[in-house]
Amino acid sequence: MTMHTSPLTEPVLNLLQNQLLNLVCEPQAVADQAIEEQYLLKRLGLKLHSDIALSDDMNRFQLHFVLYHLLYRVQQQLLDLQQGYLSVELAKVRLLSVSQAPVSDVHDGRRQYYLNWQNFHHMTEQLLDQHLSAFWQHFAAPQSTRLMLSQAEAETLLQLPAHFNLAQLKKAYRTKALQLHPDRGGDAQQFILLRHAYQQLLELF
Repeated sequence: MTMHTSPLTEPVLNLLQNQLLNLVCEPQAVADQAIEEQYLLKRLGLKLHSDIALSDDMNRFQLHFVLYHLLYRVQQQLLDLQQGYLSVELAKVRLLSVSQAPVSDVHDGRRQYYLNWQNFHHMTEQLLDQHLSAFWQHFAAPQSTRLMLSQAEAETLLQLPAHFNLAQLKKAYRTKALQLHPDRGGDAQQFILLRHAYQQLLELF
């Protein structure tokens, strides 16, 4: 497999694209209702196989990349057919009318990223860790308003075992952050509190 090729064959991608098209066009998905990324992944039953052991984060990234690659293909397909505009957002999508399609899409760079398989292959564990840290940092409250928790409170919030290590801390944080993320229906204040707990515990290492 070269850096320019998909991890799935084109016939499989076409099949998944058609399944995805049906999912986003289901009656309950119409009328400007958001469809969550996790729902789409579950309904597609998307699985990738690798010859090397990958971290949970890398597995999630690869599934996310393939899904968003397919979503942008569906977006173009719907526009070509003048059947709607698929608004691809953070961790969710929305089917809108063609008239609601933006004249100039501010997310064109994101579309180009997911349509280029080189970006799928160039992602490394270290680079992914940097991207995730930057992403979650975006949601952190300013340091001047930082909340202080006891170490025990922070560990309880993150559901950490006794004598946890840095890898366990990062994994626990990402798992809880995905659950509490506002874009996934989580509580914004709990998400901010989680971020503070994570930052406090990071200082132990």
